[in-house]
Amino acid sequence: MCVRSCFQSPRLQWVWRTAFLKHTQRRHQGSHRWTHLGGSTYRAVIFDMGGVLIPSPGRVAAEWEVQNRIPSGTILKALMEGGENGPWMRFMRAEITAEGFLREFGRLCSEMLKTSVPVDSFFSLLTSERVAKQFPVMTEAITQIRAKGLQTAVLSNNFYLPNQKSFLPLDRKQFDVIVESCMEGICKPDPRIYKLCLEQLGLQPSESIFLDDLGTNLKEAARLGIHTIKVNDPETAVKELEALLGFTLRVGVPNTRPVKKTMEIPKDSLQKYLKDLLGIQTTGPLELLQFDHGQSNPTYYIRLANRDLVLRKKPPGTLLPSAHAIEREFRIMKALANAGVPVPNVLDLCEDSSVIGTPFYVMEYCPGLIYKDPSLPGLEPSHRRAIYTAMNTVLCKIHSVDLQAVGLEDYGKQGINDCDLTQLGIPAAEEYFRMYCLQMGLPPTENWNFYMAFSFFRVAAILQGVYKRSLTGQASSTYAEQTGKLTEFVSNLAWDFAVKEGFRVFKEMPFTNPLTRSYHTWARPQSQWCPTGSRSYSSVPEASPAHTSRGGLVISPESLSPPVRELYHRLKHFMEQRVYPAEPELQSHQASAARWSPSPLIEDLKVCNCSAPDTGNMELLVRYGTEAQKARWLIPLLEGKARSCFAMTEPQVASSDATNIEASIREEDSFYVINGHKWWITGILDPRCQLCVFMGKTDPHAPRHRQQSVLLVPMDTPGIKIIRPLTVYGLEDAPGGHGEVRFEHVRVPKENMVLGPGRGFEIAQGRLGPGRIHHCMRLIGFSERALALMKARVKSRLAFGKPLVEQGTVLADIAQSRVEIEQARLLVLRAAHLMDLAGNKAAALDIAMIKMVAPSMASRVIDRAIQAFGAAGLSSDYPLAQFFTWARALRFADGPDEVHRATVAKLELKHRI
Repeated sequence: MCVRSCFQSPRLQWVWRTAFLKHTQRRHQGSHRWTHLGGSTYRAVIFDMGGVLIPSPGRVAAEWEVQNRIPSGTILKALMEGGENGPWMRFMRAEITAEGFLREFGRLCSEMLKTSVPVDSFFSLLTSERVAKQFPVMTEAITQIRAKGLQTAVLSNNFYLPNQKSFLPLDRKQFDVIVESCMEGICKPDPRIYKLCLEQLGLQPSESIFLDDLGTNLKEAARLGIHTIKVNDPETAVKELEALLGFTLRVGVPNTRPVKKTMEIPKDSLQKYLKDLLGIQTTGPLELLQFDHGQSNPTYYIRLANRDLVLRKKPPGTLLPSAHAIEREFRIMKALANAGVPVPNVLDLCEDSSVIGTPFYVMEYCPGLIYKDPSLPGLEPSHRRAIYTAMNTVLCKIHSVDLQAVGLEDYGKQGINDCDLTQLGIPAAEEYFRMYCLQMGLPPTENWNFYMAFSFFRVAAILQGVYKRSLTGQASSTYAEQTGKLTEFVSNLAWDFAVKEGFRVFKEMPFTNPLTRSYHTWARPQSQWCPTGSRSYSSVPEASPAHTSRGGLVISPESLSPPVRELYHRLKHFMEQRVYPAEPELQSHQASAARWSPSPLIEDLKVCNCSAPDTGNMELLVRYGTEAQKARWLIPLLEGKARSCFAMTEPQVASSDATNIEASIREEDSFYVINGHKWWITGILDPRCQLCVFMGKTDPHAPRHRQQSVLLVPMDTPGIKIIRPLTVYGLEDAPGGHGEVRFEHVRVPKENMVLGPGRGFEIAQGRLGPGRIHHCMRLIGFSERALALMKARVKSRLAFGKPLVEQGTVLADIAQSRVEIEQARLLVLRAAHLMDLAGNKAAALDIAMIKMVAPSMASRVIDRAIQAFGAAGLSSDYPLAQFFTWARALRFADGPDEVHRATVAKLELKHRI
């Protein structure tokens, strides 16, 4: 896929390509036949797990001991303590539970060091997805073994996890036979477990090869007649296995070729550099190949010992000062790795030209497929669409990165010709753009042609540069010379789009002055904001209806466009004629025995479908959900056919800081398993609630804001146990309620993960802005309703010989309430306006201010109304008591006042003078 058709900056070319490859990594599957090889009759290869297929417990222990300042060797010594009757061996025979093992194991470690040892965190690291990853060289070997017709087996000393599933973080489809000690009740080196494995394979000992990292296990296998290989290093072990089997277990690296004569680099100095960087002691040769694609920086594949690497360097020769800045590539890759973008792990940047002749950087190699032809020949239409969808997802992830947060704040299409896109299954540009906007939560841009013209002109300039390098022999690609023919073609495309954009702008230009002048508040574009961070506003006369839609902040119903103004009056009439008269019946239903069933009257009156927490969850799905997630959950929520809840708050921690949450999300086979204790889960008691948006920790060892993830949990999933409904000042808020809930071993399919593991804090923050502004709008509605009731009340009541409306204190309260409502309304309008124009991040200060202002304002206005009603204001005969309760409660929802005050103060000190 030509990534220049997607990016304006050539430096992002490699970022996108490697991100997309990592996003669509492939797996191989071989056939299963028996065969005879080279005079011997090996028919199966048996693998141990720890130390052979994944890192050994000893290696994990060493890493954990360094992190936790525990003396080296403590964990390994404790694991060996007691021999066959020690806690580790009994744990692997399933004679004790995980809880029992950790209790005994923790006691052993604590006795050794005379201090408490956090063995729970060692166990979490040992079983974490980050650590328990299969070695790529072994995965490749297993694929080749099966392709040659041999059987494969895993024979592992392992254990049960707290969820009663065995710890086997492998793709089980790789193996014909799986024998686990915890399921059989016997461990290696007990000869019975080897015999059991051979029995299930249907083989004699001499027909199999066994790989293990422990000599005691190998010794017993050899005594039975099994050929053995000691695994000290997976790469070396695979070479030894190749020698025994008589065929290669490693395939060639796709899309590579021998290094071009003009692109050769000194291998000896590179090998010395890499050995120092990686701590490799091997004396074996360095394998070096060159990737045969790409137009910019030369890129090489490296294999050294058991490491597969990629090197990117500047081209040789004289370069323009700002060209081929691999330093910036390295910086971008490093930053994006911590932002959830699926890029390879970059290892080091070397700016010392004496090593290989130019600066370079090194990263880990990610196997995958590279598509050079945008029409994707040879694939099924559904497969092509899936690839383009995956590319769109990665593109959205890149464009969703907060450049300031990752330290990149100073960083500033070639069509498919003569192809029937519908027949190929590839989305058209317009459809693809709509897909992108939907995933990003953005409205479609009006000046699409402008961006297309800009992109194609930029591509034309890049192509001209590539062609120039081809003439001097400095181009990386073998096809670089052909780019000269494309420059004029791409330039003409750019001009076509520029002409279209010019006509669009011309047709929208106003030709006459408006007869009336309706004033609006206008925000300057973000690029024109003052250097101090403060914003400048001005009142300007309306130039055309188009202007209103693009930037005008409407501050009164009279300034709305005619269709919207008509809709406003229809809604106002509906509230007055249908909703307010129904309040007594709805209040009676809330106090009845049937209160936990939705009132049919509500269903008849539902118009806007804007209840919390559904609005926030719908916006979450729009911004972050996959197409499948949207189809299953978003559509029913939008149509009002289902309800949802959001499970984040926990009773044991201060959940106003989302990084404190303790509920766990563990990966297991094709599922995530969640365990946790949540409360104040609004709406979970509603019988219509079909979806729980759950926030928990997938990796407690990751950076603080990358530990959390969000899962979509169907409410009919086993293990969701509602403990009780919670009350707010004695109110149950039926039928939705606020539940205290336990999630016990709840299994959720992996495809229900939102955005990806480690993105939960980001999602929660993205949800808070829109969600809380919805609350502020509701609070203004409460306040307006309270003030209206107050005005009607004081006009009809007498006290001390005259109507309440003539009392000076009452008049002052009415005036103060109106002023405070309008102040809050304008601040909410401005925050919403900035969110629409510049996005949630740009409106962070305004959002924080309305979170402070609106609930407190509503509490004061409603309190004055209650005071005017006297004791009746405290009763359920009027909605004021309920209004007051929720105004007070919303000073906790989405964060307490103190958090928002701190945010406002920090932004004020940072940006303003």
